[in-house]
Amino acid sequence: MDLAMAQRLVDRRKAAGLSQEALAAQLGVSRQAVSKWERSESSPDTDNLIALAALYDVSLDELLYGEAANDADDLEDGSADTETADVADEAEDSAEHADCGDKPLVDISLARGIHVIDPNKGEEVHVGWSGIHVTNERKGEEVHVGPDGVHIDTLEDDGHSVRTNDDGTVTIDGETFSSWKEAHDKLDHHGKHFHTKVGRAWNKFPFPALVTLAYLVLGIVYGTWGMGLFLVFLVPVYYAIGDFIDRRHLSKLIEAIYSAAAIAWFLYMWLCLGQPHPAWIILITIPVIKALMRWCRKQWKHRKQA
Repeated sequence: MDLAMAQRLVDRRKAAGLSQEALAAQLGVSRQAVSKWERSESSPDTDNLIALAALYDVSLDELLYGEAANDADDLEDGSADTETADVADEAEDSAEHADCGDKPLVDISLARGIHVIDPNKGEEVHVGWSGIHVTNERKGEEVHVGPDGVHIDTLEDDGHSVRTNDDGTVTIDGETFSSWKEAHDKLDHHGKHFHTKVGRAWNKFPFPALVTLAYLVLGIVYGTWGMGLFLVFLVPVYYAIGDFIDRRHLSKLIEAIYSAAAIAWFLYMWLCLGQPHPAWIILITIPVIKALMRWCRKQWKHRKQA
């Protein structure tokens, strides 16, 4: 969030006679969150922006950009020039084409472009002179396409960040490549970086196709169509071994193999032997093993940093 918007939030709050604590209580957020907004350290989410606009009795566009208020003041003082007046008229005329019921969430103008916020889905779209900007706060996704290049961010823990740079390079998850070709050579289609040639070759091998072929052979030759389905559990095990070869993460290897083996054993007991009880208890141990392996990784990381 820029400093101008942060200052507008401060001014609006003071004009409403509210302290940070009082505003936080009305919005259902912490005082620290309000303080960060007003220091431009973070931005309110879509729901809070709408609540702030309603609380201060201003349009969402005025809260975000401050232009509506400035235009109104200029017109009252008689100091607005012809160009500003024309832009205001253009915005007013174009807004007539928007759904009146969505007026607080939609702004269409020649100067600012098209700005749409859907609070129900947590989505925001802005199409203007600077390019196209799309965000989905609930999914933690952000995409920008404009004269300054392409920026893609997925903000979850296992997400990725992709940016094109002015010098023609590409930055993916903080690592810069000289070209898209170099990035393609070093990353797989999930954005996973390979540390060794063996790991890359292992993960590039079409193992799922081999499993499918083996399943068809077993089914046609031996008629084991049902039992042959258990071959599918070899796929996650295969890629877990490849990840171990490439990264040497023993905890992730144990986590993947245990999960696949536990699910396969339960299905065998249930579908083949008709004994789902008490075989289902093995499924409860999967999250326990996953949590234990994550704890081991954190402890190992802290040891390396120390």
